[in-house]
Amino acid sequence: MDKYKQLIVIFSDTLKKSKDYHIAYLHGIGYASVIGVYQKGNKMNSSMQIDVIFGSPQEMAENLLQNWRWQWYYQNRKYMQGKDYADICEIDCDIPESLREDYNNHIQKLQNKVHDVLCTNGD
Repeated sequence: MDKYKQLIVIFSDTLKKSKDYHIAYLHGIGYASVIGVYQKGNKMNSSMQIDVIFGSPQEMAENLLQNWRWQWYYQNRKYMQGKDYADICEIDCDIPESLREDYNNHIQKLQNKVHDVLCTNGD
């Protein structure tokens, strides 16, 4: 399995929860993040937007980690004192004490898995 597919497996739970962030393979181009909902009510959405075409597995991993942070933020927004983020990576410094250990453990596990994928030889 290539590194892109391995990263998708690592983040599969997060991708399932995300309603408007998707990973797509575009023939002749490669993997990309796509923004937009698949469906609005009973109708298929015809206006999704390519956000990033990944030039490397590293770029895809960084993007997936950002999406994980956004998902965490949406689930825990009530604890974040109304903060909003232009760069979601800034959230790492703002996690409330009561949630910090769980957050750090979870993101560290993801980062370790990503590191293992990116540091293996092959695709």
